[in-house]
Amino acid sequence: MTPAATRFKLRLDERYAWFRNEWFFKWHHIGGQRAVEIDQFNGRHAHYAGITFSGSAHDIYWDAIVRGVRKEIVEQLAWVEDAVRAYSPVVAERAIDECAGQLIGFARSVRRTAVEKDRILRGNGTDFPAECDFGHWDGTDAPDILAQAEALKQALFPARTNPHPVPPEEPLSQPVSRPYQVALSFAGEQRDYVRAVAEALSARHIAVFYDEFEAVTLWGKDGAEHFQKVFAQDAQYVVMFISADYVAKSWTRQERRAALSRQIESDEEYVLPVRFDHTPVPGFPTTLQYLEATKYTPAQLAVLIAAKIGLSPTTGKASDMPPPASRSMSGEVTFDYGAFNGRFVIGSGPTEFETKWSKASDTSIHLYNDPASINGIAIAKGATAFDQITDASSYDFTSRSRTPQVGEIAVLLNVNGFYAAVQILHVDDDTRGATADALTIRYAIQADGASGF
Repeated sequence: MTPAATRFKLRLDERYAWFRNEWFFKWHHIGGQRAVEIDQFNGRHAHYAGITFSGSAHDIYWDAIVRGVRKEIVEQLAWVEDAVRAYSPVVAERAIDECAGQLIGFARSVRRTAVEKDRILRGNGTDFPAECDFGHWDGTDAPDILAQAEALKQALFPARTNPHPVPPEEPLSQPVSRPYQVALSFAGEQRDYVRAVAEALSARHIAVFYDEFEAVTLWGKDGAEHFQKVFAQDAQYVVMFISADYVAKSWTRQERRAALSRQIESDEEYVLPVRFDHTPVPGFPTTLQYLEATKYTPAQLAVLIAAKIGLSPTTGKASDMPPPASRSMSGEVTFDYGAFNGRFVIGSGPTEFETKWSKASDTSIHLYNDPASINGIAIAKGATAFDQITDASSYDFTSRSRTPQVGEIAVLLNVNGFYAAVQILHVDDDTRGATADALTIRYAIQADGASGF
């Protein structure tokens, strides 16, 4: 056994002990009076006291443990990548194979423990109930782990891969239909820049994979499995935003391995690097040409990406531009409602609302439910302050347009089920003496999904 595999076994033994002695053990105490905090492996914790192991608690148990194993596989493979980098290719590939075998055994052990604990928590674990595996374990089975291990080997040692191109005399296959023209791979520290690129691409009607645009699609999916498919199969190009943060993170490592393995196997242009700095990237071909983010605004980079995809700079309309936005969950803003087709965005991700307005007078404004992110709009009749809205769902959302007066509050419901309250503070109308069209609003978004403000 290689030294890396020996150390890896100790790591996995420690992690399995943690799952068994800490995570699973806590579930025995959810019926007590003292609150128990349990990691859900998605950045949140469940807090239980005085409840039985059934209903939503049972569902959360299975969702969390499956998510925990998937997350563990990604993080452990990231450790393996660092551990074998100094080895020769032959020894490193052997170590990766050994570690993959151990990781398969680890995943199976946690899965068996999950079934056993579930049986104990639902009954007495011996006479009843019968064993039942309620988990959806896609991405944790042996073929999934072995596929990720192979992608790691290809990313680290591209010269040793053996793609099998179609012989010239064989007929060429039909072009593959892919759901995305471009997928964006980046670290969270560069999100502001990448978001602006994504919005500019979307405004040009380019099918772009950007995580905030995929909130509904990603909801409930296994991130490790879905991102592997997106970055290895589902895009015409992957734009890789490289930085020290990008190289250091485990999730971006998986995206990088998936994209590089596709490029190696297909021997075609696929990865388009954009560098924020010159951090070396493991497994990254040194001859691959890149652009420097500091030399381009997001809008300029979007034009270059569009050209790479095959769209000319003049494709589309001059109005195909991303609207201005205020990404905070509350605030007071002023914008020109005569520009960008009257569009202005508040919030972000699942709590994003793209509002659309048009001229009515200098004391009122037309508001529409036309944007894709909006499910409905209403007027909070009689409310002059947000805290007077106790149940936003009780308002009338049945009309396409509303015309709130200055001082009135409009209530918006987005497609993800979140509410926003928007109060009209001031309307400037350039046909009634103002120098320009401008709308000033105060808004608040209920991030917890509540209907009361």
